[in-house]
Amino acid sequence: MVPALALVLFLAQPPVSQPYRDDAVASAALGRTMKYRVLLPADYATSGGQYKTLYLLHGLTGDYMDWSTRTDLARMAHGLPLVIVMPDGENAWYTNAADKGPRFEDYIADDLVKDVESKYRVIRSRYGRAIAGLSMGGYGALKIALRRPALFAAAGGFSSALGITDPAFAERLPAYREQILKMLGPPGSETRAINDILLVADKAKPESAPAIYFDCGTSDGLMTSNRELAAVLQKRAFDYEYHEVAGAHTWDYWSRRMEIFLPWLMKQFARSSTP
Repeated sequence: MVPALALVLFLAQPPVSQPYRDDAVASAALGRTMKYRVLLPADYATSGGQYKTLYLLHGLTGDYMDWSTRTDLARMAHGLPLVIVMPDGENAWYTNAADKGPRFEDYIADDLVKDVESKYRVIRSRYGRAIAGLSMGGYGALKIALRRPALFAAAGGFSSALGITDPAFAERLPAYREQILKMLGPPGSETRAINDILLVADKAKPESAPAIYFDCGTSDGLMTSNRELAAVLQKRAFDYEYHEVAGAHTWDYWSRRMEIFLPWLMKQFARSSTP
């Protein structure tokens, strides 16, 4: 039995504040409402200040809750002047589909950003925005950032699935083969070309591109395509970091790399806002 005084003291305690807030955006690009989760800084309610924003994308078969439930993201981001937004990307590769299909890139880069900046006290310019993700989300983050250099100051990818536009890639994902074909069109299609990250990087202007961080585990089958992107970025003198680190395609690896990425990101924000 709980002593009466102890019970009174327990009931008198204020409820523990939840670090995450769930929200939704009415997406014009998709024609429907999409959920997203937000991690706010501990002092958000009292500071009155504006914050940087990180858009953090999930991987294939994941959802907007992944980063908050499968990593200790709140601890890792504690004390950072950063609002972290985690949208739901379904399994659409953050890409505008062929033949006037769903426009998931526009949903992230246009609808979501506008919605967040209308609701939250964040900096509404390039130097206050970044985007990152894992696997499918890493591809989406790096591709969108390179295709839209005026939108983000920095971008990151962990175990990024960069070979999605290669027809052979779909053969490794038989359950999604038809969906990928419908999304990207047949081999040689225009949609595949404009979403091929190697071609995107080769056409982008290094001087106006965001700072880029990406890595891949040495036991990950996606390492070859990550090396190919690193080679293009190095050849064209982009501002980037690429690392190969012991690990596989696992949440343990992504959690460890997020610990490294967040300090790197804050340094890039400081650089981008310096005259």
